[in-house]
Amino acid sequence: MKLWVWRFESSEEARQRRLCRKMLMLPPEPEYHHVLLGFATLGALGLLLAGALAWRLGHFATVGPALVSVFVLGAFTSTVLQIRRRYRHVVAGVLVLAALLSVLLAAVHRYGYAGPIGVVAGPTPSALASSGATR
Repeated sequence: MKLWVWRFESSEEARQRRLCRKMLMLPPEPEYHHVLLGFATLGALGLLLAGALAWRLGHFATVGPALVSVFVLGAFTSTVLQIRRRYRHVVAGVLVLAALLSVLLAAVHRYGYAGPIGVVAGPTPSALASSGATR
């Protein structure tokens, strides 16, 4: 049993459809370039609504990072998709590197100096103790 039946149009039906579209002064085939922009607009408005709702309810600190990450992911995706196919992986790598460096800079800025970052990213005290030469 087929749940989805796709009926292909014959060449005569396709000719009739193109003739009707020509008589209505429409392009011969439907164009869907505006659909992606509509989805992006709906997504952005949905994020704006969720942010405003969380702000009014006093839970913006909880929902804020998720909203920002979805927004950044959408911006990165749209930026990468506009680049030529040959260079997409390069641009995606640069954007991810920039995002990671911005997170690192935000952590350094929050604590005021690189000391806590060095403690977290540096070697453990046991590794430092065992690194000396034995006599």
